Amino acid sequence: MIGKAVVLAAAILLSADAAAQVNAIPQARHILVYGDAQARAIPDRFKITVNFESVDLDADAARRRVESNLQGVLQQLDRQGVDPSDIVATSLRIDARERYDEKKDEDVFVGTEVSRSLTARFDDKPSLERFIAAIRTSRELTVSNVQTELSSEPELRRALRGKAIESSREKAETIAKAYGARLGGLYSVSDVAPQFQYGIREGNWPSTYEWRMRGDGGGGELDSIAVTGARTRGVVAESFQTGYVTFDDKIYAVFLLAD
Repeated sequence: MIGKAVVLAAAILLSADAAAQVNAIPQARHILVYGDAQARAIPDRFKITVNFESVDLDADAARRRVESNLQGVLQQLDRQGVDPSDIVATSLRIDARERYDEKKDEDVFVGTEVSRSLTARFDDKPSLERFIAAIRTSRELTVSNVQTELSSEPELRRALRGKAIESSREKAETIAKAYGARLGGLYSVSDVAPQFQYGIREGNWPSTYEWRMRGDGGGGELDSIAVTGARTRGVVAESFQTGYVTFDDKIYAVFLLAD
């Protein structure tokens, strides 16, 4: 009974949310547009994850090996000038390790597994490359991934939001003028697409405005360079070699048409 009540409550909440989005589209004459802005920038920070894992019948021996490997990596990070505040290590995880024995048709105890992981952020690519060259990976010390970051991302995203808003206004004015109408006031704005009630569903948006950071991507203003049919959601590291990171922002606006 409780399960049914929970499902019913969730359905009511979803219905209310959908109704709110539908009601965001006015009955009066209006124009619904989206503003879209995209930027490609060269990252200036790199985050790496290092994993430590050891299995032994002697649980303390496994723990000591994990801690020894961890301390060795910390020393290498210190040599590369990584700030301690940019290093995060997890607590020890201890669990039983088993393997399946086909002959016995049962799980056989192998030993105690001890593991930890560590993430470190580098301020430049050469330091990261020197760190990778210095560490020696093994079954008990592995590198899982490298992520790229941009120190000026908050500023870049604010600039993208401004460009997306500007784009939505320009599109609305262009459409209204083309049909001999005048743009009225702003009815609603959101970064979540409203529900469409025009007898058709949302298709693929045709294109995006693409912007590129002037200079090397470390700062400065956004500059319009092209219109492209490709769009990427969120942050995507295209390649660790090329070093490009793509950002985008979209805003939906409903403008009323003046009489």
